[in-house]
Order: sequence, then structure tokens, then C-alpha cells
Amino acid sequence: MFELSKWIWAKTGNKTVNEYAEFSFDFYPKTTNPIFSISADSDYVVFLNGELVGFHQFPDFPDQKSYDSYSLKDFIKSGKNLFAVQVLGKDYDCCNHIKNGKGVIFEIKEGDEITLVSNEDILSRLSPTYQSGETYFITPQLGMSFRYDFNGDDGFYNCNFDRAKSKASFENSVIVDKKTTFFERPIKRLIVENMIPFKKIKDGLYDLGAETSGYLYFDIISDKEREITLSYGEHIVDGTVRRIIDVRDFSVKFVLKEGRNLFQAFFLRFGARYIALDDEGLTVNMIGLREAVYPHDVIPYDGGKIPKNIYDTSVKTLECCMHDYFEDCPWREQGQYSMDGRNQMLCAYLAFGETEILASSLRSLTHRLTSQNVFPITAPCSTDLSIPSFSMVMPLMVWEYYSITGDKTLLADVYDNLKIMVHHYMEEAEEGLLPMQKEWNFFEWEDGLNDEISLDKVRRPEFVALPLNAFYLLALDNFALISRELGFTGERYEKEAERVRLLARLTFLSDNGLFYTYVDGDKKYHYAEYTQTLALYSGIATSADKPYLLEVLTSENDLVPLTLSSHIYKYEVLLKEGGYDDYIVDDIIKKWGYMSKNGATTYWETIKGDADFDNAGSLCHGWSAVPIFVAWKLKK
Repeated sequence: MFELSKWIWAKTGNKTVNEYAEFSFDFYPKTTNPIFSISADSDYVVFLNGELVGFHQFPDFPDQKSYDSYSLKDFIKSGKNLFAVQVLGKDYDCCNHIKNGKGVIFEIKEGDEITLVSNEDILSRLSPTYQSGETYFITPQLGMSFRYDFNGDDGFYNCNFDRAKSKASFENSVIVDKKTTFFERPIKRLIVENMIPFKKIKDGLYDLGAETSGYLYFDIISDKEREITLSYGEHIVDGTVRRIIDVRDFSVKFVLKEGRNLFQAFFLRFGARYIALDDEGLTVNMIGLREAVYPHDVIPYDGGKIPKNIYDTSVKTLECCMHDYFEDCPWREQGQYSMDGRNQMLCAYLAFGETEILASSLRSLTHRLTSQNVFPITAPCSTDLSIPSFSMVMPLMVWEYYSITGDKTLLADVYDNLKIMVHHYMEEAEEGLLPMQKEWNFFEWEDGLNDEISLDKVRRPEFVALPLNAFYLLALDNFALISRELGFTGERYEKEAERVRLLARLTFLSDNGLFYTYVDGDKKYHYAEYTQTLALYSGIATSADKPYLLEVLTSENDLVPLTLSSHIYKYEVLLKEGGYDDYIVDDIIKKWGYMSKNGATTYWETIKGDADFDNAGSLCHGWSAVPIFVAWKLKK
């Protein structure tokens, strides 16, 4: 791909980060169906003769770049055709992008002939509308906000401007040195046809009516030139959108010109229900979001033991968090996490029959290893921050995918990095058990389970945790299965798992029949539903332990409770055991029904809603779509 093309950028680009470059060129087609292919660092939008051809670079890695190909048959005319390509070059790291310079590469192919390529002859400039250079971060995970000045609009998008008289002069592009391989976008492109308008509920405040993920558009008439700040989010406080939360700033800026201002976002996808702006002196003809939808089928759920309203809200939650991959939340991060992703993958297969995005996500999550040979916290990202349980759940996720699809190709593709990760933790084990790692030893968002040891603390071999060793066991068990399926020996991992199970039970089982979460030398402490659930799930608990643990988990107890996302492990244990259907249904109605009764249009990150995480709790979080999984399992 792109054998004759070169990576290019605007000659006038002089910012270190966050540049918006525009490329303009003519095209004279020779056939009726030219194919335009493009890849960018880090995002793009393409217009031809004033019509939107496509946008949105698939999140990828510097050594493997994704490209999109578009048929131009419905856009071209005979004779001269004018392309307008806008590219955002981030060149900074966040949780879904790896810093990799700036650039774009493209070509047009007609039959077997390449008739146009990107090179230094392509004219380019920095955008006169989007402000280039460093701005404030919406969130550190999501990236920088933008500022758009309508005074710089010279008809670039409509392709009806004179390059010689444009507001920012065009020059020949410069060649950018990049070395990479290319692969075609592995999943379907987003559909953004459904335009959902905001409804004004009072001066300066607008409501979509439900949590939505999409791209901002508006048609606003201003009585004079003015700068406005548009805030967006999921929460209303003191009568307006909660914009500033700690270091986060959920807003974008516009310089409106006097008269009509038309805008369509392409580089930032909102996760929001509300927006706020000072609309004095403005006539808001239209403002809304183009809903971003990953194309998918929906398997009809005609009702069952799980109430239809809870099921449907779970599906909406999952859909709002399914775009380039399974993201945690559309509002605050849009990050791909493995533990979140496991819940979402199992639910997406049952609700949609979806497997394509599952395979793509698993390849992305396992593509890169940190400096200590484990998987980073999100993908794609460049950080060395990692969560041991999130790395060690990957073999389970891969085996579950294979069990669903029979796709052995994926097993082979991800095997080497899975093996490196598993062997790293085997080497870290001390006399069988895996001690707390010098990583973020996060388990779930409950007391004593989210930050017991942080990266700046010294690793101590005598400090062990049952949840960590439960996921170590899941890694060993499932990597053994994967190894055997690919024709390798799995005996080493099976034997190690058998040894770990015995040691873990001896180490963590207390005299009262419950399992401690932590053992630190002679100190044994912390009881949690999460710990008891994982003892059962991983096989640390034996058949002798099971009756009492099941009784505790299905009765009122004083244990640290499970969070919403981790209920999937508890329900899996109970479903496998059998006889607990009524309890599971009642439990879902109690917890997910509580959110519905309190206004949830999608399900929350935790049961505390927006009040959690110092008022940054997400009200749409993909890992909380758990009722989908249960609904279909109870139908079988």
C-alpha cells in the first residue's frame, strides 16, 4: 500500500503538538470508480466537490498504521474535481493515541493504475479556522480541546474557494519521515446519519433527553462577533453543566462571526446528554449531535427473566461504548481496557452476534508490551502504567473468543505476546504465589481493592493478594488451553496452576470459612465479596468450601460489596452452580433497577453514579451492561 506515495505535512507547521493542516488538490478521473485510500497521524476528514467522503482514523500503532479506502463513484464528476483534506496531527500521548509526529499519506487508484499520490506537490496550509498549538486538556485520557474561529472560513469545506485568494496561503507540502506497515481498517466505519437535536430547557442549557455519543453540529446566527465556550457533559449542577471537575475541562471554544455560523465536528466525539453556552445575542436555529453508531445487527430479545427495560438500557449502554473498540465511557476517556472489554465482548456477542470488533480489540490490546513485558493499561497507548489483573485476564478473553468463533488465526496472532506476559508473572512468583506487583494493583472500585500498592512503593515478596493470584490462575489455565490448541505443550502451565491453587487455599482461607483478600507476612486482613467470588471462580475454593461461600454470597452479609462490573463473575459462578436464577434476577432488578428509577438512560460506572470519583462518575459505562449476559444465559 502507498508504494508511490509519501507522508506529507504543511510547510508552515511550526507547532510541536496539535496542528490542524489542510491539503487541497485537483483530480481528473479516468474511470467511473476511483478508489481513494488514506492514513493519518492522527485523524482526518476528506471532502470532494463539497461533499463529505469520510473521516476518522482508526486508532492504531506507529509500527502498524490503519488505512481507509473509499469509492469515489458517487462523488466525482467529469473533468476537474477538487479535494479538501483536513488532518489533525496530535503528536502527544493520551489513552487512545501514541505520539508519532504528524502526517498524512494517500493515493487514488483507478483499476490497476495509481493516478494520484501524496507528495511535495500537494498544496497545504495550517487551518485558518482550527487553532493549532497546545490547548487545555478536556481530560488527560481523552486529549486536548479545540478552538474554532469562523472568521477564518474561506469555503475550504465546500470546495468552492480560490486557493490564490484564500485567507491562509497554500504552499507545497514537506515530506515527513515515517517508517511503518499498513493494514486495512479491521472493522466497519461508524455511521453518523442520525442527527439528534438538543432541546432548550432554559436559557443557556440544552438537553438531548438521553446519554448519547456523537459529533457536534450547529447552525447559529450571532448578532456580532463573539467568543463562546460550549460546555458538555452528563451532569447538571447548580442549574448548568458540570464543566470543571478537578483537572478536567469539558468544553470547546468558538469565535462566532456576525451572521450565520455553520459547524460540524469531525475530530472530537462527545459523550454527553447536556450542553451549556451563553446564548444571549444568539439565534440557535439548530444544535445537536450526529449519533456515532458502530454498524451492527440487533438480536431481538422478546423478554424473559430479565425485565425488558433493564435489558434495553443495557444494550443502549453497550452501543454508546462501542465505536473503534469497546471503550470504557464515551464522556470522560474513550479508553479501551481489557477488564471492561471482557464484559462488553461477552455481551456484544449475545446481543448483536458481533465478532469482528472482538477480534480487532483483542489484537489491539495484546499488540504492545510495556518495558516489563506486560500489557499497558489501555490500547493503543505508550504508557508503562499497567494493572496486573488486566493483563492476566487476557488469556481468558482470547480463549472465550476462540470458543465463540473457532477463529484459530487470532490465537496464533496474539500467542507470542501472551506467552511473554504469562512468563513474566511466572518469574515474579515467590514459591508459587504471585506477590503484589510494582504496578497499579487495582481490582475494583471498592474499599481496599483499588490502590493497595502503587507504583512508587517497593515490591515485597511477603505481601500477597487472593484476587491477584486468582487472575494468575486464570492466565495459567487459559494459556494452557491456547497452547494445546496451537499444538504446543500446556503441561507446564497446568502443573503450575495446580500448585498455585493448593498454596492459595492454604494461605488465604480463614478459620471462619471465608477467604482473606490480603496476607502481608503474619498479617491477614480484608473480607470482600469480590475475594470470595474469585476464590470460587478460579478454583482456589474447593468443593468443601463452596456451600458456605455460596450461602454468604447470596445472603445479606458484612463483606465489602461487589461493584457493578464485577457482578459478572458472581453471576457466572451462580449460573454454573445452578439453582440461583431467582436470586440473580432479583439482584439485577434491585441494583440496575435502582439506576433506572433514578433517571438512568444508560448504566453507570458504579452504583454511586455521578457522585463517585469526586463528582466524576460516568453515567454511561460499558462494563455495566452485565444484564445482557445474564438475560441470554437464563434463556438457555
